[in-house]
Amino acid sequence: MNSETVPLVWMGLAFGVAAILALAVLTTLGFDTQSLGAALRVTARWSFLLFWLAYAGGPSAALFGQSFVPLARSGRTLGLAFAAAHLVHVGLVVWLYRISAKPPLSDSLFAFFALGLVCIYTLAILSFGGLSQALGPRWWRRVRFVAMNYILLAFARDFVPAGIHSASLAKGYAHFVAYAPFAALSIAAPLLAIAAAARRRQPERHAVA
Repeated sequence: MNSETVPLVWMGLAFGVAAILALAVLTTLGFDTQSLGAALRVTARWSFLLFWLAYAGGPSAALFGQSFVPLARSGRTLGLAFAAAHLVHVGLVVWLYRISAKPPLSDSLFAFFALGLVCIYTLAILSFGGLSQALGPRWWRRVRFVAMNYILLAFARDFVPAGIHSASLAKGYAHFVAYAPFAALSIAAPLLAIAAAARRRQPERHAVA
């Protein structure tokens, strides 16, 4: 299996899992707006896990050593798998808008999440055909940094407030399990990146000293 086939296989698998999860929820609960909301929550979490691994792989390798190097090297594959899985989520959003009596999101929140989608699929497109190389290493790093962190912010906007609220258990353990772990991962990801950046700068400081 060559280097370009592996990402395509992972994309197909990630999309298939997302589709199966959505179908399982909808066939169990029905096809109304509440059921679509449940399917959206499930598919969002599946795609987030793939995104989180793509985001955290490099920092984890820098902080914790060789055991995480394979994860870091799989960043592109995991990122493309995330983009493929998220297509199912996007399709459910379109469906929800079509059957809802009023828009599920405010205009400002819709624009906020829509920009996240632009970031996701811009990175996915640039990952093929040497387009990222055409940008040059410096600009590609900048584009990737901005896009990845905006995507993380979009997930955090969904998970963190609800996760903090769920800590009181006012809505029960199911709500806590549905939000708190994902809120914790959303907060942990940038902390890992900051710690890894500080670790990488340490040799430079010693060399200057």
